[in-house]
Amino acid sequence: MLASPAFRKSEQCQKFLRHVVENSHGHEDLLKERTIGVEVFGRKPDYDTAEDPVVRVRATEVRKRLAQYYGDSGAAEDVRFEIPSGSYRVEFHWPVAGAPVQRTTKPRRRAGWIWLAAAGLLGVAAGALVFRSASQRPGAIDQFWAPALESGKPVLVYCGQPVVYFLSQRVHEAYRQTLPPEKQRGAYAVTLPPDAALRGSDVIPVTEQFVGIGNAHTAALISALMATRRRAVEIRYANDVSFSDLRGGPAVLIGAFSNLWTLEMQGHSPFVFEQDKAVRRIRDRSDNRTWQLTALAPDGKTPEDYALVSRLFDSGTGHLLVSAAGITQYGTRAAGEFLTTPALLAEAARKWPADWPKKNIQVLLRTTVYRGTPATPAIVAARVW
Repeated sequence: MLASPAFRKSEQCQKFLRHVVENSHGHEDLLKERTIGVEVFGRKPDYDTAEDPVVRVRATEVRKRLAQYYGDSGAAEDVRFEIPSGSYRVEFHWPVAGAPVQRTTKPRRRAGWIWLAAAGLLGVAAGALVFRSASQRPGAIDQFWAPALESGKPVLVYCGQPVVYFLSQRVHEAYRQTLPPEKQRGAYAVTLPPDAALRGSDVIPVTEQFVGIGNAHTAALISALMATRRRAVEIRYANDVSFSDLRGGPAVLIGAFSNLWTLEMQGHSPFVFEQDKAVRRIRDRSDNRTWQLTALAPDGKTPEDYALVSRLFDSGTGHLLVSAAGITQYGTRAAGEFLTTPALLAEAARKWPADWPKKNIQVLLRTTVYRGTPATPAIVAARVW
């Protein structure tokens, strides 16, 4: 596995995976975040885990690489490793197979032992049948995605597009003159004085060329999930999708304010995205409660974010419609983690009614952001109808 394309180019992911696999049974004390940071990544024993989330970041990356490995290998009989979100302990999923029963030709002196042995074998067989049945029972993640997995049609994944503004060549040339020669090559951030004068021609709107990090991250997670279930995915961007396309089969809409289809298809859902002047937020229509970002910086960075995950049967497309969107790209990324992490969906499903697989669902999530990386999302509220 470590030599596979999914892992061979990341030494840190290799070290992390080897450590957690080797210590997940019998050495759970070595699976604490701080211990992993010290033992695997060489951090000091008193390092601040809140300021340096290297373990959480690598754990998220390893989960994605595991999904890629199993999706690429197609090895149904391999033992599978799973690292549930919020934990660093590996769960081992072994294939269920019938083991040959060893028999002996040496007669027993007492018939009672024969009957005990027979009863024991029957018990083992019955237990194996029960285990096999339980192991084949679909988990929450497969039940959530079942309408898409069973449709027989490719899953359309549509990423919204942000509008990006370029500065004119005139502004760049003037700024480059203030830089030393070694910094004039490659990418650089133009920093202008607060009172700098710009002409209208200096600001150039650019559309249909970029996808945000949160959107791309979520699209990759969902594509990897579908690959492990042998489902085809068709990814679309910018203006390359119409309502007719959405009516063609199951679809996933990624992003909110960068994705007009997400806003258009909210319909009469309990939770909705809305914008009041410059304030973007999520509102609960039942009681008008709202969630917005109070510490959002002008450059889009924030210490927290909120997101909505929706699964709708009655969206008007005639097919399953799933959306994963945050107020900013951090929330969108957290929504993608929620939609593709078995442990997170299973935890949420335990609080839903028994018939939830056949109903519409919305989940409101909150995530904290550490140095540009969203943490494991927490469920704020959910609606099933």
